[in-house]
Amino acid sequence: MDRLLSVSQAARMVGVPRRLLQQHIQEGRIDAFEGHVRVSELRKAYPEADSERSGMIEKVSRIREAAVFKTPHDSRPNVDHLATELQRARVEVARLQDELQSFRVLAAETEERLLTLEENCDARQAMMLGTLVGWFMNQLKLREPS
Repeated sequence: MDRLLSVSQAARMVGVPRRLLQQHIQEGRIDAFEGHVRVSELRKAYPEADSERSGMIEKVSRIREAAVFKTPHDSRPNVDHLATELQRARVEVARLQDELQSFRVLAAETEERLLTLEENCDARQAMMLGTLVGWFMNQLKLREPS
C-alpha cells in the first residue's frame, strides 16, 4: 500500500524545502490529497531522491510494529467508554442540527431580502439582482438533502 506523508514529511524525505514542494503541488507537478502526498508521487517527481534519507519509513514501521504489540487483541471494548462516546456524538449531532436550522433560516431571510431589493430598484439593478437571486436559489436547491 502506498503511504501518505504530510507535506513536511515528504519535503524532508526528498531533501527539499517545504515551500518548494508546496509550489510543485500548486503547479500540478505532484498530486496531493488533503495536504498529503503519496510516496509513489514523490518517487515520480524526485527519482534521484533517496527515500531512506530521513529514515522516516523505517521509523514509522518500527512505531507501527511497537503499537501492534501494545494493543490487547482479546480485550472487549469498554462499555462505559463507548456510552460516553455515544453521548458525545448525540450532543454533537444535536448541535449540528441546530446550526443547520440556523443557516436555513438565514438563507430564507437572505432570499426574502434579495427579492424585496429586486422589487424596489431600477430595471438594470433589478436584472443584476435577479441574476443573483437565481444563482442563490439554485445553490440552495443543490445543497438540499436528497
